[in-house]
Amino acid sequence: MVKLTFFGGAQTVTGSCYLVQTNNCSFLVDCGMFQGPHVESINLEEFQFDAKKIDFVILTHAHIDHSGLLPKLVLDGFKGKIYTTLHTHQITEHLLYDSAKLQENNYRRGEFFGKYTNIRAMIYTSEHVRETLKLFYYDIKFNEFFQPTSSVKIRFVKAGHILGAASVEITIEDNKNTIQLVFSGDIGRTTSHLDSSFDLNHKWNPNYIVMESLYGGVTHPSRDESARVLIDIINNTVKYGGNVYIPAFAVQRTQEILNDIKNAKSFNLLPQDLEVWLDTPLGQKITEIYDNALQEGIDSLFSFPGLKYVKKFTQSINLNKKRGVVIIAGSGMADGGRIVTHLERCIQNKRHTIVFVGFQAEGTLGRELVNGSKKVEINKRRYKVNAKIYHLTGFSAHGDENDYLAWISRYNTVNLKKVFLVHAEPENSIKLQERLNNNNISSTIPARFEEYVLD
Repeated sequence: MVKLTFFGGAQTVTGSCYLVQTNNCSFLVDCGMFQGPHVESINLEEFQFDAKKIDFVILTHAHIDHSGLLPKLVLDGFKGKIYTTLHTHQITEHLLYDSAKLQENNYRRGEFFGKYTNIRAMIYTSEHVRETLKLFYYDIKFNEFFQPTSSVKIRFVKAGHILGAASVEITIEDNKNTIQLVFSGDIGRTTSHLDSSFDLNHKWNPNYIVMESLYGGVTHPSRDESARVLIDIINNTVKYGGNVYIPAFAVQRTQEILNDIKNAKSFNLLPQDLEVWLDTPLGQKITEIYDNALQEGIDSLFSFPGLKYVKKFTQSINLNKKRGVVIIAGSGMADGGRIVTHLERCIQNKRHTIVFVGFQAEGTLGRELVNGSKKVEINKRRYKVNAKIYHLTGFSAHGDENDYLAWISRYNTVNLKKVFLVHAEPENSIKLQERLNNNNISSTIPARFEEYVLD
């Protein structure tokens, strides 16, 4: 018997965690942190399974909502291997240390875990991250099968979401019964800006698919058009002595924005003397990983004249004295990090522009601003919003509904029994379910803790 249980990422966007149990072994696909006002407290609850009985973990990609509870799993007694790709391992290392440091700092200051729990707690520390990283096994290439146990064979295939991101194809031999199972991970767009996306010609014959549905019912704007709009915004702002502030996620979004600006400068679409300040220590580390992985010959995809790395916090504070510059800082939803200090100083000045280039979750400062709030609270002070606010949604690293259909169409549906739609709010899953039904593909939207026997 093969049993699949949904412990996270079910009817919600974050906390991806799926348990597969066979007669011979038990393993997890992802073990992510829950993020947001209604689910963040789940991170402080005990796992509803025995971590000591998990034989191994498959990690689809580095984002904290997929990797962020791995140290907690190790603290609870998990001792197996964590299988992933090389670049996922490299990025995850930095993200987990960053997560631990944030928890440690908040706890030391007497603050709560996260933003919504009202509980003073730490889930894990930097030392626990170090112990977790010892369990990673990442000498695995895309499209090559490997066997964690004699009864389970696994292959990573490109998902196109961020560097190293994979969908996972699993063959389980269980009492002479063969089950072929796919976990999509986070699905990228059909055409990826930096790295190659998922292979449209890839073929396989699964019996079951666990599939992201985050943007069911949504069609993204053109990414190239969003890049052109960004360049126009920068030109129009710096021309009159204003600064452009870009809250950016450290992984993928920061690198894409740098590459767009580099390309624009190379075609004289931006002033050659324009200064661009990268004010995110984590983003700088991740950019180095991207550079080493994707560098074309001797020419970096991200470096250009005028790009400056901010090394010290005092330097970050003084940036706001400059005029006519671009400042890229974390976090991407303006709910923490250095961007918050910048916004305090710029938000009341009508010369300045704030450009959001990613999803803004409920309860974040970014969501308030893109929703048009005229006054916002930052660090317990109220500020009038005079700066110009833009939200460019074409930069999303997630696929939209059409990308999902292109992704799943690669799989032969003759033996496909069920698609489980996850990693989304229910209304988006329902919209994708309707499209799948139109293509005669049976799907369901599992709830957290729901179990399914796969036969």
